[in-house]
Amino acid sequence: MIYKSCTKIEHGINFDIDSIKLCCQYSAKGGGNTKVIEDYQGGPIDWDKFFAFKKEIKDLHKSGGTYYKCEGCIYLEEQEWYESDKFNFFNLDYWTYCNCNCIYCHTHNKKDYYNTKKNYDFLPILKDMIDKNLLMRGGDVSFGGGEVCLLKEFEECLQIFLDYDYFIRIHTGCIDYSNVIEDGLRRGKVDLIVSVDSGTEEMHARIKEVKTYDRVWDNLRRYAAIQQNRELVKVKYIVIPGVNDTHEEINAWLDRCVEFDIGYVLQEIESQWFYSRRDRIPQYIYDLFDYTKQAAMDRGLVYGEYERAAHMLAERREKEAQAAEDAED
Repeated sequence: MIYKSCTKIEHGINFDIDSIKLCCQYSAKGGGNTKVIEDYQGGPIDWDKFFAFKKEIKDLHKSGGTYYKCEGCIYLEEQEWYESDKFNFFNLDYWTYCNCNCIYCHTHNKKDYYNTKKNYDFLPILKDMIDKNLLMRGGDVSFGGGEVCLLKEFEECLQIFLDYDYFIRIHTGCIDYSNVIEDGLRRGKVDLIVSVDSGTEEMHARIKEVKTYDRVWDNLRRYAAIQQNRELVKVKYIVIPGVNDTHEEINAWLDRCVEFDIGYVLQEIESQWFYSRRDRIPQYIYDLFDYTKQAAMDRGLVYGEYERAAHMLAERREKEAQAAEDAED
């Protein structure tokens, strides 16, 4: 049946710190972040309850409606959706410990707490899903959360997903190096996203609150050298207004990417700033994103916007289209 939906609604699951959700998208106008099972700390999952919740949303969308938390989400697509109560999209962000202390992270002011907070184990859940034949082959998985290289079950989970022919998105600060990530890049099955957020050592230390700039770029060089194509290793820049929102820092970042043979760059906007100003984004932020895109393309880099930035720019286009339509009237 043709109707408006997304991969997360149809076949996705998100394991968060204390809940199980459909997705981790916060940037839709409706708010996203739909929790299916709250107060979850590991253990058996009521799959009947989970699938019944998803069915309610899918039935609403089939009738032409939109689930209220999905309103305005850029990931909704109208197409023929495959009907199945199995999973082929995972978002994993159920741990919080990290080896840096980014000033924009929700853990920043309580780093000692979040670095010692015990997470539940996902590996037994994954194995249970396999036993129950809930894991489809050939899907996608995204590792977020804290620093993935510090997660004790990361490499074993990663290997299972590789064996099931998944394409795997991994977010890491790249302070530590992983041989399993290297293997995934060599096989063309890993999409590595490293949030550097700076073009200089001084800015990197200011944002990350650790002095690991050279170490991060050395690891990026190693990953870039063995990736199957130049678009698998992506370096991200989160724009923090008032901190790193200058042409000079952007250009230094792009030049560094060229120097280290990075072929793909991503740009994002800092979360709390964006959510508090969503309806009154200053023009200079739009100009900065336009400038970065052109500067990246001039250097032969592939450029993309990440989730919040993609929504921000999509909403700008909607406003411009509406203004043009109003002017015609």
